[in-house]
Amino acid sequence: MMEQIWGHYMKVAHVAGMGDANAWAKLDLTMQQMKVIMMLEYRAELPVSALADSLNVSLPNMTGIIDRLVQNDLVERIPSPHDRRVILLRSTPKSKEIFDSLFSSAYQRFQYVMNQLSKTDQEMISLGLRLLSEAYDKHSHSPETEPTPSN
Repeated sequence: MMEQIWGHYMKVAHVAGMGDANAWAKLDLTMQQMKVIMMLEYRAELPVSALADSLNVSLPNMTGIIDRLVQNDLVERIPSPHDRRVILLRSTPKSKEIFDSLFSSAYQRFQYVMNQLSKTDQEMISLGLRLLSEAYDKHSHSPETEPTPSN
């Protein structure tokens, strides 16, 4: 059953999750820059060192990546309110606009597909996604530290 659920999940994630692939391809960003923006989009603010660790990039290389994103007004550096030695990064309204435009066509398609379903089916999908979302929230620790299920 898990394989069947995973197959459905991956199909929906692939079809709906990326938005317009042509628009993604036209972005004038390197893969590392896109990774930085995506991580900041979903995690609000991150220290430079944590971002470098997550992307397996040295701090000097991370600085260069961040410098170009700051120059293009896609990322901003802010001082940590708790430790003046730490610089935090966060996405800018311009980077949020890029994500919004990339996902707008996906959202329009989502609305179209959902509107083809009955109210009952829509409610079932809503319930299933809410339960899955809550489970992810509850068990958000790293998969590397979790035991592998045997069944």
